[in-house]
Amino acid sequence: MRYITKAFAIAVLAVFAIIVGAMLMAIQVRLRIVLGKTLGEEYLAQPFSLFVILWVSSAASTWIMARSGRLTSRISYFLTVVMTLGFSTLITALLLPDISLLQLVYYVIFGVSIGVVTILLPPIQRENGRSRDFFYYVAKLWENRVLLGLWVRYNVRSRYSQTFLGIAWIILLPLSTSFIMAFVFSQIFPARFIGDVPFISFFLAALTAWHIFSQGILNGTSSLTGEMGLMSQIYFPREILVIVKLGESLVDFMFTFAAMLVINALSGVWPNINFIFLPAVILIQIAFTLGVMLFVSYITVMVRDIPQLVAVSLQLLFYLTPIIYSVQSIPENLSFILLINPIALLIDAYRSIIVYNTPPDPVNLYYPLVMAGVLLYTGYMFFKTYEKRLVDYV
Repeated sequence: MRYITKAFAIAVLAVFAIIVGAMLMAIQVRLRIVLGKTLGEEYLAQPFSLFVILWVSSAASTWIMARSGRLTSRISYFLTVVMTLGFSTLITALLLPDISLLQLVYYVIFGVSIGVVTILLPPIQRENGRSRDFFYYVAKLWENRVLLGLWVRYNVRSRYSQTFLGIAWIILLPLSTSFIMAFVFSQIFPARFIGDVPFISFFLAALTAWHIFSQGILNGTSSLTGEMGLMSQIYFPREILVIVKLGESLVDFMFTFAAMLVINALSGVWPNINFIFLPAVILIQIAFTLGVMLFVSYITVMVRDIPQLVAVSLQLLFYLTPIIYSVQSIPENLSFILLINPIALLIDAYRSIIVYNTPPDPVNLYYPLVMAGVLLYTGYMFFKTYEKRLVDYV
């Protein structure tokens, strides 16, 4: 029992989170990419017993490493993940022979990849001679939540304080774009595969979701460079500057979302019971966006060309994402684009909920969920590790 400690429990949960993420990605890739043996509709890719095996394997591997006294470094944690992958793959193949072997191959590949990215690559952050983890910094950030809230409120108010239309500008641009797109794709180039829904509702559901990501990333490029003078004078958690920019994008999103609901109602598309799934989809997108912003904001301080590169990249990504067209219109041989573009899958989930009154496909959210978690963790640890170097670039 002396090995069953708080540190041991945290280690088990960390290993379990990594291998579950790997399995979820393996399930989505196996079900969505036509490769290998054709799976029938009766194929069960994720039985409950599979996750029991993952949990038992995580606990057993961690206990073996802890009992041998080797669970003391990042290498040992990575070896624990590898051991868990081996145990769980072998047990699954023996006890659940109906599980596709290709799915297990994907599982091992994703498990090793996630282990490398989340365990081996993030630099070790030390403070006063002690190593600090992700949750330590989250707790410190929570202590500054009042500052964060006040800063977001101030920035939003100051942005529109000297304008004639004020906060109405938040919704005018996306609405004007939507009306123009609706006219073009309903009258000049009639859009296919949208079903019996108005194109403006079809387009607005995607554009509103896209706005969180694109505006957050664009604002993130200037979040640190615009406050270099302040950072050189007083200390506060620098990630607050990045989160403030994300907060501004979320405020814009709330107003745009409200305007979208009004336009949808006028078009005959009303809120429905499936809106209960929206918070989960929004949280995944927020985590994914913040993870990208933490990387981009820091790199922009060192390479000032990043904002231009980001703007061009977002413009290209806009057309590679099903915003002005539907997922069903993408040729089958190009469907892999959806799997490598988490934003495309999230936008499809928004559209399913808001426009088509159907719950989102949970399998399609596995990849965005795992990517959001990995990006947020690695981005935050990267940011905090090199945070003290920011003032060197003033």
